[in-house]
Amino acid sequence: MLYRTALASLLLVAGTACATEVITYTGQENFERLCAACHGVNGQGDGPVAEVLTTPVPDLTRITARNDGLFPRDELIRQIDGRDKINAHGSQQMPVWGYEFWIDAGAGAFSERRVTETLNDLVDYLETIQVQALGPRSGP
Repeated sequence: MLYRTALASLLLVAGTACATEVITYTGQENFERLCAACHGVNGQGDGPVAEVLTTPVPDLTRITARNDGLFPRDELIRQIDGRDKINAHGSQQMPVWGYEFWIDAGAGAFSERRVTETLNDLVDYLETIQVQALGPRSGP
């Protein structure tokens, strides 16, 4: 009987662990899930929602070109997480992509680490799609 109780407890704990499993996405996957509707799958500002917006959607492949060859990593993180307001992204309380990049007060170290990793992965991906040549601009 003790063996069955121990086995049942183990299965219950294992089931709980599976139910709370955290899904992780790569930076590119998060871009496709959360940004491509406006910025387009290639980041050029040509997503399906872009044409109905009143503000032109920037070409994210030209961030470095617009910043004199420097990739403004910290600025991008602040724009994505809402500390630097971009009206089209919504407010911190109601961001267009939900709460993927939100750290609620008192959320704890795990949540803070998770959001930081997600932001860093997304910005890492944005850095990989930067164009090298300065040819014609697409978007602001």
